[in-house]
Amino acid sequence: MGRQVSMCGDGANDCGALKQADIGLSLSQADASISAPFTGQTAHIGAMVELLKECRAGLATNFSLFNIMVTYSFIQFTSTLVCEIYMQQPADFQFMYWDFFMNFLFVLLTSRTASS
Repeated sequence: MGRQVSMCGDGANDCGALKQADIGLSLSQADASISAPFTGQTAHIGAMVELLKECRAGLATNFSLFNIMVTYSFIQFTSTLVCEIYMQQPADFQFMYWDFFMNFLFVLLTSRTASS
């Protein structure tokens, strides 16, 4: 993986660099905000730190949702396999039980974790 480039700019001469950077942050509401992917609310370099925190939180959320989907699929596959081994088809109520009761705890606990 290559290096990631971030750029902060506040004028028209920064538009090209803001557009080419992996993380482009415009510190003004004028010309640079059109070409930059992100626009800060304040004209201060500290907005880049806040942007990186938000990106980190978004990445942590996506990873948590991926974990929920993998766990959900594993529970449903295993439960269906156990039912098939004993020569029974899962009923509608069993699917509802797996959806509501078994997976609700995972969703609830995952939403309580911090992104740090």
